[in-house]
Amino acid sequence: MDKVNGIHLYVNIKNILDIIKQEEQKDEDLKRTIHRLQTYFVGFTKVISTFSGQVEKHTGGRSHVVIEICEDSKNTDIEEALKTVVACFKFNNDIFNELTKYTQYNYPDFKIHAGMDYGEYAWYKIEDNVTEDESTTIGGVANNAAKIQSFAYKDYIYIMDKLYRELPQEFKYKFTELDESRMEVIKGKIKNSKVYEAKYNQIFDDSVMNDIDKKLEDVKKRVEEEANKLNISEIDFSDAKVKVDFSKLSINNNKKLSGGILCADIRGFTKLFNKNDSNLDDLCDVMQELYSVMGDSVNEEEGIKVQYQGDRIVALFNDFNGADPYKIRMLNSAFKLNERIQGLNDRADISEKLKKNNIAIGVGCSSGNIIATRLGANGSKDNIILSEAAKAADSSEDDYAEKNSVVICKQLHDEIVAEAKNSTHIEYKVLQEVFTAISTTGYYSANITYSEFQKKIDEKKAQEQEEKAKALFNATILKSSIGEKVNVQTRPWGVKS
Repeated sequence: MDKVNGIHLYVNIKNILDIIKQEEQKDEDLKRTIHRLQTYFVGFTKVISTFSGQVEKHTGGRSHVVIEICEDSKNTDIEEALKTVVACFKFNNDIFNELTKYTQYNYPDFKIHAGMDYGEYAWYKIEDNVTEDESTTIGGVANNAAKIQSFAYKDYIYIMDKLYRELPQEFKYKFTELDESRMEVIKGKIKNSKVYEAKYNQIFDDSVMNDIDKKLEDVKKRVEEEANKLNISEIDFSDAKVKVDFSKLSINNNKKLSGGILCADIRGFTKLFNKNDSNLDDLCDVMQELYSVMGDSVNEEEGIKVQYQGDRIVALFNDFNGADPYKIRMLNSAFKLNERIQGLNDRADISEKLKKNNIAIGVGCSSGNIIATRLGANGSKDNIILSEAAKAADSSEDDYAEKNSVVICKQLHDEIVAEAKNSTHIEYKVLQEVFTAISTTGYYSANITYSEFQKKIDEKKAQEQEEKAKALFNATILKSSIGEKVNVQTRPWGVKS
């Protein structure tokens, strides 16, 4: 396992879900947004290959880029990395949002923001008994970049203190430290680190910006070709009658369905790294076990793995013939994850590699309307889910799930309550009981494992059987007391039965 020093960059379309939400019921508009997103991903990938770095994957409207930094040329490499992120903004604002193919429809511009951090990481090829070919990066640097990106304003780049300290001197004054009021919002996500910001067009002078524009000329030609070759009439949305198979999805074959999203993340994973990330080899070995648990827990319940994102899995669940309702299967999977990840702590080999630190997990689940597709440049297409449900699952996990807990959003909770009244599946009644409100947030939490859940189901079945038996007995006594015929035969004295 090779360790690499570098920058992790996250660039996100800040308003993509707002656009999707407005168009969910308008197929023609939705087709154009999928069309635009495909063009954007193709252009973005071209930007990265033109400048520096490698696109690890696209997730919804977010792109994860890795830029290797060599010690012997650190200053030059970091400057090139800054040019790369600036080029991403110029591509979006000056090229993509100005494409005639799209401006004629007056659609809202894509608005982007970015987060960056510097440190040591490792590439890891995942083997989980489910994934055929997927790689991810392991290291605290990616987690940090992703977290701060979500707080950045439109057209702004946020960087961690570790990257700021590595900046060549001429770039340090371009970035401003966030004040206490701005940091207050971020403190729950990032601890013991300052965060700095800069607007993308205030980092380089006009001469460098012109050079970036020239390098983007080929990118402009590529996205114009992509936009013009795509035919909206060929883009199709169909319901999912069977288990979703991402390998069969594409720009022209998309799924629009009601289903569930599960997000699960190893709690405190970043903290498991030493400050200099020196224990990556041991953590990579542990990750093999984690991926196996994650893949098996989703696969056993007929879920569909969407992506791994470092120490995190995102999965999709939908209804199809021959399977239990997706809500039950999804929460079975969540409880299995909770049980099995905790179970790894009892293994001596895992404990040794983690220096006796315990592993924990947080899981978030949601339900709603989902768009599932597969987009990107040839050779680097990614599974994509777009919906408010994905955002709700992410928030359930990231904002509310404590260690070894499963959190669900209000919509999913309300659906469980309704099913508990009307469905023949007793699991819903147990689910209604085990999830409790997290104050007035609109989210609900449960801390049970799969074994505990199954035990409660058995207890609920026994309780209901007992109640039915009592009800039948009482009904028989009542009929007898009012003189109705009771199926009891009397016998003469002395006659034995």
